[in-house]
Amino acid sequence: MSTVAPARWVSAFVPSGGPFPVLSRRAAEDRKELSTMTGRWRVSLLSFCLIVSMAFAGAALAGDASRELRVPIDGEPDSFNLARVSDYYSALVGSQVIEGLTAVVVRDGREVVAPACAESWETSEDGLTWTFRLREMKWADGEPLRAADFVYGISRVLDPATASPISGKIRFIRNAGDVLLGKKPLSEAGVEAPDDRTLVIRLEHPVPYLLQSAAGTAMFPARRDVVEKHGDAYGTDADKIVGCGPFNLEEWVHNSSLTFVKNPLYWDAESVKLDRLVMKIVAEEAAKIGDFENGGLDITSVYSVEWAKKLDEKPLRKGGYVKEVVYMPETKYVFFNQQVPPFSNRKVRQAFSLALDREEIHRDFTQGLEPAAWGWLPPAMGLDGENFRKLAGEPVKAMAEAHPDPRALLSEGLEELGMSGAPEELKVTLMCYNATRDFAEYLQQAYKTRLGVTLELDPVEWPVFQERNRNLDYQMGYKSYYADFNDPSAMMDLWITGTRTIPTGWSNGTYDALVREAGQSADKALRAKNYAEAERLLLDEGTIAPYAYSTGFNYLHPYVKGFEAPLFTAMLYKTVSIEK
Repeated sequence: MSTVAPARWVSAFVPSGGPFPVLSRRAAEDRKELSTMTGRWRVSLLSFCLIVSMAFAGAALAGDASRELRVPIDGEPDSFNLARVSDYYSALVGSQVIEGLTAVVVRDGREVVAPACAESWETSEDGLTWTFRLREMKWADGEPLRAADFVYGISRVLDPATASPISGKIRFIRNAGDVLLGKKPLSEAGVEAPDDRTLVIRLEHPVPYLLQSAAGTAMFPARRDVVEKHGDAYGTDADKIVGCGPFNLEEWVHNSSLTFVKNPLYWDAESVKLDRLVMKIVAEEAAKIGDFENGGLDITSVYSVEWAKKLDEKPLRKGGYVKEVVYMPETKYVFFNQQVPPFSNRKVRQAFSLALDREEIHRDFTQGLEPAAWGWLPPAMGLDGENFRKLAGEPVKAMAEAHPDPRALLSEGLEELGMSGAPEELKVTLMCYNATRDFAEYLQQAYKTRLGVTLELDPVEWPVFQERNRNLDYQMGYKSYYADFNDPSAMMDLWITGTRTIPTGWSNGTYDALVREAGQSADKALRAKNYAEAERLLLDEGTIAPYAYSTGFNYLHPYVKGFEAPLFTAMLYKTVSIEK
């Protein structure tokens, strides 16, 4: 599961990718060197407090006694039609209802791949053919789950008619690239079902992260009869989706909440500790924290320094609370529509990237919490066991050394477009997500100060933001991207020509060739060289302007047990329990 969304914090709650600056702080002495393997650190602190009044304790314990969990998400999911969406919210809620061939879970502090719909698998000696044996299990309506459901689900993602924004995640399937370009029929994609319980996937080249990808939404099963019955409305409401996962969607009150109930037909129902899971859609931080303090939420995420300090200093209840710090494989960035002036000009894009004072954002806006981003891939990601950032360096810094005067660079670009070379005469519209308007206002002031440009804000709700991004109906915007497996390809494949995950209108044949060669090679040195060169090209073209790497805080009431959020996939709540 990858994502694009207003990613806020940990994968348990929000996007993977999303537009928002995080406003929290962690003392410098508490920082640890970023991992080269999993990129995950977790700090759990149990804060004890004085005895509080029975009235407060009663309020904090409000809600169903022991079988209901209430968590927040920051925005409305696009849809449960997972082949057509790429936002984190949809991946998060969809992963509670539908299960893949495998699942990524946390055991003893480490992320491991576990059997899910597939009870076993094997691969050929050359690594090009994978055979999955499905367990005997049923969809929530009692229909048997068949291998053909996986063929159909994967085929929907590869079908050019779907225009799936996540198709790039499974381009490694044999003939997938040609199918997506319409050069070969869908029937020639390397996915087949010899019988009801056997799924065979053939690859273009060996894929070391295949089992992690098999846990993602791009390889989820789908019921042809249900999809065809509902057509374009498929996945838009609780009565228009049938799942095979640990929970069923009972109710979706749009822009308010989603309620899930335990699926009694789930193959591992005995492991599901909850009867109900309620996800409240709460964009405003003050409302979310208030609900958490009053017992309306069992878990919350925090973005601002002010709220983090309050929760750290103010005991919530007798027994304290648990705090979790997570360094995520997520990069926050500004992006530009290259099909319209002025961002059709490379120098203009470069100027807007270089005008971002990343150290100021780190120091003042995120209060030292989030490291400045000088590359596209975050430090939490590795390449064959080594930290990618150490291998690839900091390409944005190199670009800054080559172009020390962003305003002069902007003037050159505007003149090349036949526009006035005076930056003060330029007006640009910034599409922004309503809940992150504070960062939009920061950018507005920063670009005025450093470039002389007038930035006009265009705040919209998240579904509108995503739709306009897909349709290239914007000039510039900002959000974040959350990698769904620990390999550079998770974020580098997104920019191959024809991939629709982050539409900007950019296409570069040299980039495509570098990334494809790296993806098909087992040579570590070649992969490191190609990915580093491709990343430099991506950023030197001004395609995007990364500015921060994400860090997150979660706060849990101490009665929440079994909360283990994997770093690279959506949080699965099947093992979480309430023990009051």
